[in-house]
Amino acid sequence: MSSQTPTLFDSSPIDAHTFLAEYWQQKPLLIRQALPGAEARIDREQLFTLAESEDVESRVVTQSDGNWRVIEGPFRPGVISAHEPGQSLLVQAVDLWSPKVAQLKEAFNFLPSWRIDDIMVSYASNEGGVGPHFDYYDVFLIQGAGKRRWQLGGTCNEYTALIEGAPLKLLSDFKPIDEYILEPGDVLYVPPGVAHNGTAMGHSITLSVGFRSPTRAELFDDLATDLLFESANQHYRDPPLTLLDAGDELQGAVVDQLQLLLKEVVNDRDRLADWFARYMTAPKYPDIETAVPEHRQMYYQGKRYINGFEDSDD
Repeated sequence: MSSQTPTLFDSSPIDAHTFLAEYWQQKPLLIRQALPGAEARIDREQLFTLAESEDVESRVVTQSDGNWRVIEGPFRPGVISAHEPGQSLLVQAVDLWSPKVAQLKEAFNFLPSWRIDDIMVSYASNEGGVGPHFDYYDVFLIQGAGKRRWQLGGTCNEYTALIEGAPLKLLSDFKPIDEYILEPGDVLYVPPGVAHNGTAMGHSITLSVGFRSPTRAELFDDLATDLLFESANQHYRDPPLTLLDAGDELQGAVVDQLQLLLKEVVNDRDRLADWFARYMTAPKYPDIETAVPEHRQMYYQGKRYINGFEDSDD
């Protein structure tokens, strides 16, 4: 690990083992001064410049009198104001474009590296934020420049009520349970499903380290596509039939046959591992990989997977 980046628990009363056993995907944790110097990683002018690029995913969120508005980037120079209250600029995958921001990933070496999705950076003017919401993934909120008030609520799920017609998935009935004011270098861990609401106190920059959390449907869809290319010439075959199978009724033996087809895939651990390694190391933005290499890698049984492929040279 680089000497320029401290580990997350260097100044914490708990260690990584305790965090994984008692907090990870279970309950929030505030770590004061976990990453001192975080405010020097990126400033708002650098963020504004990134938001002007067509290669960078960005958006501005504004709210006034309870009305929310989302504008997608890229933005023309001078469009984003540093002084308009209630405004937030969010820029995805800043770690791709800023080595200083990317270096922050080293502080999370107690977790699988391939689980990290990206580091989003948000700049908010006074009272800016994106409203009360929840995520389905783990996130570490690192305070850069300025201060931000974070309110945490209860655990949410797909049945939690949202504000109808809002351009963001905002909670319609957010009840804060805890409240923290983060200063530069502080880190707040928020597990999946926990409601949270951040509000800038003056000008504020937050660096959000998010972790990949594909849905089951997304996983199965990609696996099915992978199998399609591998087994395009393999067709369904009936189980042994008798005259009793004639007619319109679906027989149990046919369902048994389908289960066998699926079990062939599920029970092949090496086949599943090979697909999963390629899926989880695939670049988030493959179109810009040649311009800004995104090295996602994983090792399995001596094989190295990088950027969605098995590295045959290793």
